[in-house]
Amino acid sequence: DRTVEKYWQRYFFCGKHWKGAPSPIFFYFGNEDNVELYVNHTGLMWETAPAMGALLIFAEHRFYGASRPYPDGTPNCRRHLTTDQALADFAVLIDHLQGSLEGTRASAWIGFGGSYGGMMATWFRLKYPHLIDGVIAASAPIWTFLDMQPAYDDTAF
Repeated sequence: DRTVEKYWQRYFFCGKHWKGAPSPIFFYFGNEDNVELYVNHTGLMWETAPAMGALLIFAEHRFYGASRPYPDGTPNCRRHLTTDQALADFAVLIDHLQGSLEGTRASAWIGFGGSYGGMMATWFRLKYPHLIDGVIAASAPIWTFLDMQPAYDDTAF
C-alpha cells in the first residue's frame, strides 16, 4: 500500500568550521518538532564544532516541520509515523549525503539527540552501525521501565 515513494526530508547544514576529511560530521537526529527549533538550541554541537573542525547537519523527522510525506489531511497517513520508518529516513539521508558531499565518507559521523531524538540516535547506532560511528544521547531512556506495558522485547533489534 505504498502511495508515496519519495518525499523531501528537510535538513540544515553548516560547514563554517569543517576542515574536510577526516574531521567529524555532527548529525542531529530530529525529534517531534520543526528542526529549526533544534538548530537554534543545540549548544553542544555548536560549541564543539570549531575545536573539532566539524560539519554540522540537522535532519528533520518525518511528519514534522516541512518534512511531510503526505499532504495535510491525507486519510490514514499517520500509520507511517513510526520510529522504524524515521530511522530508515535518516539512513537514506546519511547515505545520500555521504555520496554527494565530498570527503564525508572518510569522516567520522557522530550522532546527537536529546530526549526522543537521543533515543533515535541510540537506536540508529544499533540498527545502522555502518552509517554512524557513535552517538551522544542526552535524557534518552532507550529501554522500557519496570512494569511498563508492553514489556521490553530484547529481541527487537
